[in-house]
Amino acid sequence: MRRKSLTRDVLFMAASGTLILSSLFVPNVAQLLKPLMRWRRNWDKTDRRRIREAIKRLNQKRLINLIEKGDEIYIEITADGKKLVKNYDYDDLKLPNRKNWNEKWHLITFDIPEKKQKERRAFSKKLKDLGFYPLQESVFIYPYDCKDEIDFICHFLSIERHVNYFTVDVVDKNEGDLRRFFDLKLS
Repeated sequence: MRRKSLTRDVLFMAASGTLILSSLFVPNVAQLLKPLMRWRRNWDKTDRRRIREAIKRLNQKRLINLIEKGDEIYIEITADGKKLVKNYDYDDLKLPNRKNWNEKWHLITFDIPEKKQKERRAFSKKLKDLGFYPLQESVFIYPYDCKDEIDFICHFLSIERHVNYFTVDVVDKNEGDLRRFFDLKLS
């Protein structure tokens, strides 16, 4: 599935809750679904046929189930669909970056065993990609609260037991370098 495909958009919409399909067969379907598809730029130009095809593909790939209840058809995301959405969330994850820094540092330490070396490399790479500053090989720091995001990454990689998250007031040796690296201004 391409990263910016209509099929992906429909899968994300299904992941946000059960979707009633009967609305897909009314004339203004694109306008009705537009608020749910805030990430899609040309949603107004998407026709009903393409939406139905995307739903059919998701159903054939067993990423969604179509459930009939009376005159309405509902879309329900499957476990495989949830895994795929989670994968996209991991790839598209962004960390908070606020204008005012509260002078707290968020420190990540990890000791991931050798048998999980693939996960350890992936975790370290993800932290670097997200903009963390590496203090040591398995110690990273960021100036804004990002516990939820770190918890998500750890759960995704199944390394929760091996990662610690700390909020600290002072970093004695590198604080000036860190402030410059993150371009921090005191509140």
